[in-house]
Amino acid sequence: MKQLSERLKIKEYFYPYAEKINPILYSLIQESEDDTQKYPNVHVKMTKWNLKSKEVELLTQWIQSLIMRDFSSGDCCECRSVWGVLYNRGDSIGIHDHHSSYSFAYYVNVPRGSSSLTFSTSGYRVKPETGKLVVFESRLKHHIPPNRCDNRCVISGNFNTPASLRGDL
Repeated sequence: MKQLSERLKIKEYFYPYAEKINPILYSLIQESEDDTQKYPNVHVKMTKWNLKSKEVELLTQWIQSLIMRDFSSGDCCECRSVWGVLYNRGDSIGIHDHHSSYSFAYYVNVPRGSSSLTFSTSGYRVKPETGKLVVFESRLKHHIPPNRCDNRCVISGNFNTPASLRGDL
């Protein structure tokens, strides 16, 4: 596990069933309606926040088990939102963070020229690779620089720990 200069954690994994489910996930995202009209720093095609399919459910269950094992010391967490993002040439997402406990990016399709996930404060870049999963603490500011290809496809999402574990009860 890497600890960035922000003193927050990030970890990378590879999904063992990527070859089997990625074509299904890619089609699901391509066929979804674009839902980005309300976000001025988001210049991509993005699905709604509740992307659903059997394959998405299996993926998020695997991610949940990794978060519980490697980040939250076995404490329960739940997937709050999951969405798909399709980047074409020139598409980008500005600096932002997520209002959750843990966030993830799962690479469905990574053509040559795909932009990295960049953590804005530290400058740490995650090289995108098909089947790679990146899990990080949601407070980490990050962005995606302008993409240099078509059809870079990612599934992103957020997990929360129970309110008592976050300390807001």
